[in-house]
Amino acid sequence: MLGSTAAMKAAKKGYKRYGIPGALAAGGGAILGIRFVKRRFLSGTGENDTGDGAETTDEQ
Repeated sequence: MLGSTAAMKAAKKGYKRYGIPGALAAGGGAILGIRFVKRRFLSGTGENDTGDGAETTDEQ
């Protein structure tokens, strides 16, 4: 819900300043930015996280 509100506000501001092309660019940019933030920073797993909990050691 937060993403749609932010995109609408950005589109309105872009429309007031640059017309329809500004609204499309600002709204689209806001949506892409929100998706990037959600994928990059709010994901629960890391790239190198295997999740199995086993560590490799040289001891046998």
